[in-house]
Amino acid sequence: MKKFTLLSIIGCFVAALAFTSCNTESSGSSYEPLTQQEITQCFLLTQGSYNGKMIYPAVNNANVTDKYDTVQVAWNIRTDSTMTIYNFPAKAIAEQIQYNDGLKAALESQPNQDINCSILYYVKSPIQFIIGPSNLKYNVEYDGKVHDVEINFLWQLPSFGMYNSTIERPMQMQILAARMKVDGYETNYGITTNAMKQFYFYTEK
Repeated sequence: MKKFTLLSIIGCFVAALAFTSCNTESSGSSYEPLTQQEITQCFLLTQGSYNGKMIYPAVNNANVTDKYDTVQVAWNIRTDSTMTIYNFPAKAIAEQIQYNDGLKAALESQPNQDINCSILYYVKSPIQFIIGPSNLKYNVEYDGKVHDVEINFLWQLPSFGMYNSTIERPMQMQILAARMKVDGYETNYGITTNAMKQFYFYTEK
């Protein structure tokens, strides 16, 4: 694990979103979606493969002040409306489980999965896009039974990405896990609509 102050890491990321919002409000006009030509321009500047890092909430028993872990990840913006995050680690989900050690251990042993995402470019400078991740689904065995586990992600802001070639971390994204279901029922094991979990991605120059 590596110690982070998450707010300091994503400070410029959130600031960019706030600036865009304030700028829209101060203009006195309602937001207008990008034209197809503007969307194409955004896509041409961001398309392709990225290798970077993902930071997520995690427990470090050896250092209780260390509340995040970091892993290598990759993603690809494939079209002007689709993106894939590759090999999303099951352990990142398992780390969020509370009050059910059997489920936590079962998820830790699951293989990584790709997450197919819908994206929508909505600001052209700096380029920003909303992210809609597909659900993660696992079939796990614990407590002597087989269970279906599903992770639902937030399909709107603040699940979004930003690209700015002039800054230290040109591509930054975050997605939020909003709900966990076990056998079709929402649980309170650590991921609920009132305790969403953030997964932050970035590349470096």
